[in-house]
Amino acid sequence: MDYRQVFSDEKLRTEFLDRFDEIRAAVEEAGGLEGLDGVPAVDQASEATDRMVEGSWQGDDSGLEAIILRFTRPVHLVQRGTFRVSPDGFPESEEIGRVLAKGRAPIERCVPGVGRLELRNHRLDWAGTGWLAGPGLVVTNRHVAQEFATAQGDAFAFRSISGRRTHALIDWRCEYLQPEESRFRVTEVLWIEPDASLLDVALLRISETGEDGEAQPAVLGLLDDTEFKGSDVGRWVAVVGYPGNDSRADRADRQRIFDGIYDCKRLAAGQVTAVEPQGLVHHDATTLGGNSGSAVIDLDTGKALALHFDGKTGVRNRAVGAAAVKRLISRHAS
Repeated sequence: MDYRQVFSDEKLRTEFLDRFDEIRAAVEEAGGLEGLDGVPAVDQASEATDRMVEGSWQGDDSGLEAIILRFTRPVHLVQRGTFRVSPDGFPESEEIGRVLAKGRAPIERCVPGVGRLELRNHRLDWAGTGWLAGPGLVVTNRHVAQEFATAQGDAFAFRSISGRRTHALIDWRCEYLQPEESRFRVTEVLWIEPDASLLDVALLRISETGEDGEAQPAVLGLLDDTEFKGSDVGRWVAVVGYPGNDSRADRADRQRIFDGIYDCKRLAAGQVTAVEPQGLVHHDATTLGGNSGSAVIDLDTGKALALHFDGKTGVRNRAVGAAAVKRLISRHAS
């Protein structure tokens, strides 16, 4: 995480320090947030955030960074097409709450069009996230699609495992404690971007109706080059997808941020932290494996700003910018 950007928001930094005793008490009551002990006092936290803003913070073993991440970059549950705070009772930032409240209507228009890619005749039950970028057109990551499809000449075919053909579906629900399903068959793999490309993108065609005859959800709009520019660092986004119980991430951190709730639709707020000229976007929302293919939604417009494809804990998340996704759709799915 780039703490300089997080705490360049003076209101968020002030709220964090003003409420630090409340946050600290919640950590201690929870047993140190799954093993984080020796929580610093407010004067130590203030000194540390000063160094973070200056860019001179070196980190320590106090657990402060974990607390900051939980407070300033929380993950929300998505249920029945909207989102709500985590059920663990940890103090929630009112500043972040105001940002999300302002963007609630645009987010709720996008949420139904984000789904979980499920597999049949495969070692995995599901592979990642995808979202509806056009009528019948799902966009996901190359490395997600490669779990169930492979190049075959100039086209792409579903893999066969032990003589059985793999099938892929997308379920637009998979919400916590909600039994509803809405599954659509992936009928065709239109494009998987070559491994040498920086753009981790795949395009899928799905059935016109779901297994129960339901219609497809609304398509997510995509920002173009005139709506999102390289100078738009700091723009607020919401990452909507399906974080899984990723063993590559620290177990205590997973429990602390996700409350032991995985494999269902979640929303994580964050900001754009960098824009690369190659069409890649960095953001600081909290993600796990399973978020691959998530929609990075711009809170101002309610359009997809990018397609999330990887994250490195404590460093960065990367996504393919919507304009680059748009160009691939134009070339390979028209």
